[in-house]
Amino acid sequence: MKTPHLYLAGPEVFRPDAAAAGKRLKQIAQRAGAEGVFPLDGEPVHDAEAIKRRCSEMIDAADAVVANITPFRGHHMDPGTAWEIGYAEARGKPVHLWSNDPRPLRDRIPAGVELDADGWRDDDGHLVEDFELAENLMIAADAGPVWETAEKAMRAAVDDIRHRARNTAERRNARRRFAWVVLAMLGGVALAATVLASRGG
Repeated sequence: MKTPHLYLAGPEVFRPDAAAAGKRLKQIAQRAGAEGVFPLDGEPVHDAEAIKRRCSEMIDAADAVVANITPFRGHHMDPGTAWEIGYAEARGKPVHLWSNDPRPLRDRIPAGVELDADGWRDDDGHLVEDFELAENLMIAADAGPVWETAEKAMRAAVDDIRHRARNTAERRNARRRFAWVVLAMLGGVALAATVLASRGG
């Protein structure tokens, strides 16, 4: 099969060494047997709408998204990456997550002074999700494991893509075999009808 293309989502684009960070991620993807696609690839784009459009097109062209959901500027992940995850899922793309801090939210967000019957609340009194997930349930529920490293997430993505490709090929071959059986049966029926007709004549 062709080399899988992975869209590498995450807050690395904001780092002072963003280009170098993207290069490192693409090297990890290559070692995993894939081609990494980083949001800053290509000519620089400075218009907000153009950036969003290009990232969306990159996701559309990728086989899967590998997203870094490490907490960024607070207790939660980068919101742009969250949007990309949602967009990818809406487009039917597999998404694989990784984080430098995969602890559940309850372990990352300090509790307030008082707790109530609803559960864990932060210093502002807001309820903290307690589903043993590393991010908001809309991101992490049913997403599979949140890997501790980009490399593990990329290897999982490549394995998943290859598994899907094998299943698709097997279904296609099964349909072809079924079609040949049906054609052979129809051919046999037609031949039998011809023989019986000639004998009747």
